[in-house]
Amino acid sequence: MLIILTLFSQFSIAQPGGNGDGLRSGQCGGSCHADASQNATSSAEISINSPSSTWAGLLTSVTIDVSGFPVDSESRILGVFLLIDNSGAQDRVMYDGWEIVSDPNGGVNNYVETRLSSSTDAKQFTWILKSPDEPGAYSLMGSIQHGGEGNQVPFHKNSEIIYFSLISPPDNLPRLSENFDTPTTRLINEETTITLLTEDVTETKVEWRLEGGEIQVVEVVNGTFILPAAINPGLIEWRATLQGEGPNQTTPWFQLIANEPTFSVSSSSMYFQGIALLIFCIGIVTRVQNLKPREKETWIQDPNFVIPQVNEEKSEDTLELRGDF
Repeated sequence: MLIILTLFSQFSIAQPGGNGDGLRSGQCGGSCHADASQNATSSAEISINSPSSTWAGLLTSVTIDVSGFPVDSESRILGVFLLIDNSGAQDRVMYDGWEIVSDPNGGVNNYVETRLSSSTDAKQFTWILKSPDEPGAYSLMGSIQHGGEGNQVPFHKNSEIIYFSLISPPDNLPRLSENFDTPTTRLINEETTITLLTEDVTETKVEWRLEGGEIQVVEVVNGTFILPAAINPGLIEWRATLQGEGPNQTTPWFQLIANEPTFSVSSSSMYFQGIALLIFCIGIVTRVQNLKPREKETWIQDPNFVIPQVNEEKSEDTLELRGDF
């Protein structure tokens, strides 16, 4: 029966459940979705956008836009790569000296996955990067992977490669300190307090916005500001305009993703419960092994056994009841 079911089952070279975020090359070695030689060309549109020039060694943002996502994708999972070229090997951004500060899902990966709703055919993905320290010309590229009808054939498509220059920053350029670590995730119903660490900055202005919303200005006191709590899971974006003796510097839009609190289990409690369950099972096994079957009564099988007869003679102490009182 198992062999028959196997023969009649549909084989798929895609992975309908996705493979999860990670640091991966565009080829993926067949582990993400499928080997590139087995992919079909996606009908979706993909483009990558970044400033034409940026400061070497400082932060910048890169955005990949995907539109026209096919409606026949059953899993609705879209995987997006941020790469330096289409070589298929050693094409991750870190090979050129880029450092991923945050990815669209709040991690530090060049490959991310998201599940699009049935009513959505477009999505924007933003990475915050620390650019290489060495000035010069660099390139970046986006790539997507997704399934189709039946999720049997994986689809793939690359964006155009963009080229831009990294310029040495002036010594007095207002900037965020290298020690500043921006948060990327938080829990809902909690305000977020952020303290900026800066260099050569005399005045700071901070703005924030909800995804697709209007820009709001937040008060900054001694480099510290508070972002409002999120009621529902989602993201809030913020950026800082830094002023000083050098040219003003505006940071990229940093994304702060709000998530539901996760269920946590104490490891020590699990250990104690496991030990208690083990002792209980050992006790049950020991008890069962010590139980012996009851020996059959042999007197019933004795042919010489005679059931005693009841003596019909009345005892002296027997009380005789009569009807005439």
